[in-house]
Amino acid sequence: MLIRALVAGAATLAWAMPATAQERGTMEFGAFGSMASFDRELSLTSAYGGGGRIGMYLHPRWSVEFENAEMRASRPDGLKDVNVGVLSGRLVAVPMKFGRLSVLLGGGAGVSTETNFMHSYGVDALVGAKLALSQRAAIRVDGVMDWLANEDWKTYKSVRLGLTLYRRPGGSVRTVTVTAPAATVSHQDSVSAAETRRLRARDAALATLRDSLANASNTVSAAEMSTMQVRINFAFDKSELSNEAKSILDDKVQVLRNNKDMGVVMKGFTDVSGTDAYNMALGTRRAQSAKSYLVARGIAANRIEIESYGKRQQIDSSTGAASEARNRRAVFEVLIGQDDSK
Repeated sequence: MLIRALVAGAATLAWAMPATAQERGTMEFGAFGSMASFDRELSLTSAYGGGGRIGMYLHPRWSVEFENAEMRASRPDGLKDVNVGVLSGRLVAVPMKFGRLSVLLGGGAGVSTETNFMHSYGVDALVGAKLALSQRAAIRVDGVMDWLANEDWKTYKSVRLGLTLYRRPGGSVRTVTVTAPAATVSHQDSVSAAETRRLRARDAALATLRDSLANASNTVSAAEMSTMQVRINFAFDKSELSNEAKSILDDKVQVLRNNKDMGVVMKGFTDVSGTDAYNMALGTRRAQSAKSYLVARGIAANRIEIESYGKRQQIDSSTGAASEARNRRAVFEVLIGQDDSK
């Protein structure tokens, strides 16, 4: 029984190898080892085994999953060991994320898969965590509590540790809808008339800045230009500014104050995880976070344009956490023109 479960889990993991990160429609495939302890009134003590899991993401933070856990359980008073198996279905949420660590909370119901012992059904609750190893794989650990409805709500507890891999839905449609200030670039496969007007207005604003280069009234030093070209970086799936990013922006504020005819185009980027639509929106939020910080410190909003490139133009195409971190960035393109800060 256990060998069959492990073989089935290994097969699903092998099939899932060309997977990507969690997005709507992403499939999750997992295999795990498990151990459990039982309420002694159930005539069981402890159990060890394994199982497999399959799930689908309804949203980047919500998924539905089904799993089969098969275990060999010991019994008190020298009674013969028995097989215990439970087939469960549940809804799982990701209420918090800390970089590559995701916290899991779930709830659902299950029934026994065994015919010779412990005919049961009930509900369960799950608390767990996933640590992303890459865009395709994660280590997952869960603690599960089951309440057996037909056994006067007696309980058993189990701990599961295993590997999870993801498969992205094929043939996804690229549709991007970004809500952002009028100066933001939003790339869509189908562009409405309103979007066309907004893009033209944005292009005109950039052209005005670029065409006024010849009228520059200040000379920007090499040190100031170097300061303005420093990138800021973001945590995975985040647009909030770190303390290091704020310190870099504070240096730029001083340069912008010293050069009233300087404007900047803030460009937001992401790593390759997720869909084009999600990453375009995330790139916009990152660029807007940097702009909002500068504006809050007295820099006129009309001196700062923002653009989102999402996962386009990766600066590091290699795999791994370090390259992904370098790609999650905001870049500053400096423009010198007439003083339009008034």
